[in-house]
Amino acid sequence: MHPTTGRILIALSEPGYFRLYGSTITELARRGWEVDLVFDNPDRRGPGSATPADAPPGVRSIGALPDPDLSRSASRRIGLDYLRYLEPDFADAEYLRRRAADRLPSSLSWLTRIKRLPRWVVSWAIAIARGIDRITPVAQAMADLIREVRPAVILVSPMVIIGKSGLRQTELVRAARAVGVPVIVGVASWDHLTSKGLIRIVPDAVTVWNEPQALEAVRLHRIPRSRIIVTGAQSLDHWFEPTSPAEERAFRQTLGIAEGQPVILIVGSSANIAPGDSEVAFVRRWLAARQVSASPAVRQAFVLFRPHPGNTAPWLEVDLGEPGAVIFPAAYSGMPLSTEEIRTFRYSLATSTAVVGINTTAMIEAAIFKKPVFTVRDAAFDHSQTQTLHFGHLAGEQGITSTAQTLPEHFAQLDRAFASEDSGAAAERFVERFVRPLGLGTSATAQLCDVIASVANRSATSSAAAMGAPTPEGRASRTMGGQP
Repeated sequence: MHPTTGRILIALSEPGYFRLYGSTITELARRGWEVDLVFDNPDRRGPGSATPADAPPGVRSIGALPDPDLSRSASRRIGLDYLRYLEPDFADAEYLRRRAADRLPSSLSWLTRIKRLPRWVVSWAIAIARGIDRITPVAQAMADLIREVRPAVILVSPMVIIGKSGLRQTELVRAARAVGVPVIVGVASWDHLTSKGLIRIVPDAVTVWNEPQALEAVRLHRIPRSRIIVTGAQSLDHWFEPTSPAEERAFRQTLGIAEGQPVILIVGSSANIAPGDSEVAFVRRWLAARQVSASPAVRQAFVLFRPHPGNTAPWLEVDLGEPGAVIFPAAYSGMPLSTEEIRTFRYSLATSTAVVGINTTAMIEAAIFKKPVFTVRDAAFDHSQTQTLHFGHLAGEQGITSTAQTLPEHFAQLDRAFASEDSGAAAERFVERFVRPLGLGTSATAQLCDVIASVANRSATSSAAAMGAPTPEGRASRTMGGQP
């Protein structure tokens, strides 16, 4: 095998994950890899034969993962996913605990009577469960799939979903380990290590965005630090592409934004974070409080509300009732977003003076555009702010947001940002630490592809050495030395 290319099997939850790994798939194919895609839910948010829209030749979908009988292991693994929320790190995460409890089978409902567990007990439970998995036969259908595809390496993401999807991906990882194919678990998003299930099997490598996530993988998932590789956020690479001033002016004109008028972009959250009409009610409260704000600049700013692509239903019939406040766009074509929908959001971010959100990836994307980011503590969102861990990445000491306890305090923060000439400095520092820790000019997609090649090559080298065959490095050195 060539040390930097070969065949890779990429197992994703659904085609919607192209928004997270589309650039990686495309770059691997561009480098010469043959890419086979397999999905846990091939018909969710995309057809079963889906490949990324811009994927070159060499990328194909092989449909759905096998669906073996996992009933014997399902209860054990889902129970373990719940137990993780009982350890001290999750003491305040009542929302996450309730959500995990909803997935428990009735036979394990008694676990909800346990309120807290010491860290050592959870560590012991994880170790026991992994020990059982090591001596339990793997699903033959998963092993057969791997033998049929014959990949040099497998990338699985996200693996941490609680329920059937996560169970199938876990079984694929087990089969890969049994068959002897190296497997990488990709952490798809910034909240996945703290808001979902466990990485139940220790793979050959776990790729994460940054050092905070690396620490989460070690502490919360008991993954050895030697197997964790920081690559940056490959799903956010496209936001670093430059924008066109002419297109930005055209975008403002389309929405009726006056030249020089400040713009406050409010970015919506997912239905889990902002259930029902809670976000609609919040925005109405926000607009009413803005009308009596002490800041003329804030009162006169144009307000653009961008619904979350997965949470548009509450906004379909809403009229904000202000000429300088619009909902845009009102609907989306699906997930992943179309090129035009991404462009619309790009220029929504580019034209904004400040960005306001509750708890959403869009706040991180705003930081890439060096926009000051703001949030307000609100009782309606206590579950998604106080009772989650990933909100701390935004609002913690090294986070991106200016966090207010009240709306008047929030508008005072906005006013100061409007008057500041350096309001994007905190955003840039955050991006350097959280999004591109290997360098602002370093593509995370390229880094992830390099890691994939490295893991595949390392495995090929180890296998060759174990069989007494010349390794790729050995062959290269003898050729360079001119020896037979």
